[in-house]
Amino acid sequence: MALSAFYNLKEKKKKNVLEAISLCLKSRNYDDLSVNDIVVAADISRGSFYNYFNDKSDAVGTYIESRIREYLELYTVAVINSNHSLIEGTRKIYGEINDIFKNEINVLIMKNLKFFIEFVIQSIHSDKFEKDIDNIIEWLVSNTIEGKKKLNTYKKMANVLDMLIMIVLTAVFNNIVFKSAYFDKYDDFNYKLDLINNSIN
Repeated sequence: MALSAFYNLKEKKKKNVLEAISLCLKSRNYDDLSVNDIVVAADISRGSFYNYFNDKSDAVGTYIESRIREYLELYTVAVINSNHSLIEGTRKIYGEINDIFKNEINVLIMKNLKFFIEFVIQSIHSDKFEKDIDNIIEWLVSNTIEGKKKLNTYKKMANVLDMLIMIVLTAVFNNIVFKSAYFDKYDDFNYKLDLINNSIN
């Protein structure tokens, strides 16, 4: 991941660097991507690059991390806008992700990042994300219909949340990264979601 100097940058500067990495990934495979490509796209010096990141992997990993955080924020908003229902919020976020990846540029990025699936999963389960995930679970337990009425412990809530996230991730990777038709398994997704919903009712 990025070094502390990167996280201490102003938000606009951080965003510019991450957008530059995104731009590079749209036009190059990861193996062909060089530090110099990122330096030129971000309009920073090599010295600045190595002040922000240890290497190319750190830079791309930081970009992936930023996307994960964006989707977690979308998830929370989707739950809020679904009458605070985790199940309905998950159904909604699935549709929103579908819309995001109808953009061909996003498809190109995700195809390029298919080599990082293991990295993404490791990031989600890393110590760095542990606090964020705990905060999300705490919010869900306190604020969702299922959390208030049906689930009595953090463990149960965490198990349900984990199942829902894995359903969404599986759908994204199967239907976008490894590209079959866009979300042609939506009915199967809804079926699984209904099973989870029935199991907590």
